[in-house]
Amino acid sequence: MADYNKSINRVFTKKVFHDLISTGSNEVYDYVVKRFLDDSEEKTNGELISEIYTHLGEHYRNEYYYKLLVNIHSVNTTTALSQVRIADHIADFVMLNGEGKVYEIKSDLDNFERLNDQLYDYYKAFSYVSVLASEHELDHVERVLDKLGDMGQAIGIYVLTEKDRIFSKNKGREPLEYNGNLDYNCLFNLMRKKEYTNLIKVHFGFVPDVAPAFYYRECLKLFSTIDIKLAQKLTYIELKKRNKITKQALKSVPVPLESVVYFYNFSNKIDEINCFLNQTYKGG
Repeated sequence: MADYNKSINRVFTKKVFHDLISTGSNEVYDYVVKRFLDDSEEKTNGELISEIYTHLGEHYRNEYYYKLLVNIHSVNTTTALSQVRIADHIADFVMLNGEGKVYEIKSDLDNFERLNDQLYDYYKAFSYVSVLASEHELDHVERVLDKLGDMGQAIGIYVLTEKDRIFSKNKGREPLEYNGNLDYNCLFNLMRKKEYTNLIKVHFGFVPDVAPAFYYRECLKLFSTIDIKLAQKLTYIELKKRNKITKQALKSVPVPLESVVYFYNFSNKIDEINCFLNQTYKGG
């Protein structure tokens, strides 16, 4: 089982799909196909990918599988970012529309040892934080959040059912706004240099005229003079410019690969992806 978990968990990653659409092969993909699927030489890559995804749903609903949550947001108005570093932790994914929302995934296979610290850090840059967990872990999540006081009561709970539907009502709850931990440094460090440069230039009308070694420090110093809620809003405006994709483009790939295209910024690789999917498996 450990071998199964480790290998199949790696199939839906950026590295594997970059290899598959570039060269048509990848050792992780080949291993999983040969180890777990039958009659692979007679099937297309699309059929095999669908079978692997079905295996995830039946035996190992991992982090990638939980990213079905992207489908509860409008692609046309929302930017989604995956694996976002916030202070000392990495958020599973972030949704940006009018507001910024963080989602921490806790599958049946995850532990909860770091959850308190993770949630505390996420609130340093975001005002809406939620935990996405399976029905089996719902009681566990609620017990952890009950110990976090006002912050814990503000955290949303999304529940992935056995039928792969996501609920925030009845079985879970929507997040409430909480601004008690907001931190200028954490907000600023969400941005790349060109992003915080644009923010400073637009808001102040100039950028610091200093040596490169001091540029970051001086930009952060200016950023920290802005009201923190406004600073948060301006940061989100810059982040929303990333990872643009249309609903039409997203729906042009099979459901198992929607998150690959969306989170790994493969929107310009859709033709290559579909070409790979339509090819008969070559083996490796």
